[in-house]
Amino acid sequence: MDPELERSGTLERGLAVLQHVGLKQEISTNAIATQLGLSRSAVYRIVHTLKQLDYLEADHVTGRVRLGTRLVELGVRAMSSSDLHRAAPRFLAALAEKSGETTYLAVPDGNAMVYVATEQSAGAVTLKCRLGARRPQHATSLGKAYLSALSEVDRVDRLRRMKLERLTGNTIVEVPRLLDELVTARRQGWALDDIENEPGVGCVAAPIRDRSGAPVAAMSVAGPAERVLPRRGELAGLVVAAATALSRRLGHVPEQRA
Repeated sequence: MDPELERSGTLERGLAVLQHVGLKQEISTNAIATQLGLSRSAVYRIVHTLKQLDYLEADHVTGRVRLGTRLVELGVRAMSSSDLHRAAPRFLAALAEKSGETTYLAVPDGNAMVYVATEQSAGAVTLKCRLGARRPQHATSLGKAYLSALSEVDRVDRLRRMKLERLTGNTIVEVPRLLDELVTARRQGWALDDIENEPGVGCVAAPIRDRSGAPVAAMSVAGPAERVLPRRGELAGLVVAAATALSRRLGHVPEQRA
C-alpha cells in the first residue's frame, strides 16, 4: 500500500480515486485499489459513495467505473472561467449568422464529446442536443474532428479501445474504415457527420487547438441533413475559418507549409 495515501483522509483518497479513474477512463474497482496501493475495502466504500453522488458511474455489463454526470456538469461550469469558453461565443455567433444554422462547441471527455456552448441563427431549426450532453466521438463530426487532430499513434490507440456503437444506419463501426475517414478529415481540415449520430441531422466540424498545437475542442455547424449535407463544402470553409480563428485566439500558430 502507498503509506502516504493510506494515511490521508477520506477526501484525499476520494479525489485520488476520481483522478485515477479520469486518467484510465474506465477501470474496475479492484484495479483502482491495486494501482493506488489502497485496501480493497476502502476503495469499495469510496467508489460506492461516489456512485451514489453521481461522480462515478458503472458500466452495466462490465461493472467498470468511469467519471459520472456530476463531474461533467462541474466541468462545464469550470469552463466558464477558461480562455476557450470566454472566447468561443463570438466565434460561434458569427459562424451561426454566416451559416444560417446552429453552431456547437464541444470538448473531449473520455470517448465522448461534451457540448459546452451553442449559438443559433434566426432561421435555424432547433435541434435536440443540449448543453452538457455527451455524444460518442466516433459518430459525430465534432468527435471525428477532434480525433483527426491527434497524432496517428494516439488516434489508432483510442479507436482500438473504443466501443463503436451503431446509432443510425450510417454510423461507421469498422475501425479500418473510420481510420481512413479520420486521415481524410485531417488532410482536409474538417470532418462530416453524414446522419451518423442522429436521424435526419448532418454536421460539419473542425478541431480547435491550443498554443501547444494539441486539439482541445471542436466546433461544428449542425442542422437538418437536407440543408447541411448539400452545402458541406461551403459550410466546411466557414467552420474551418472560425475554428482556425478561435485557435489563434488561444495562442495556436499554424505551421507554415512550404
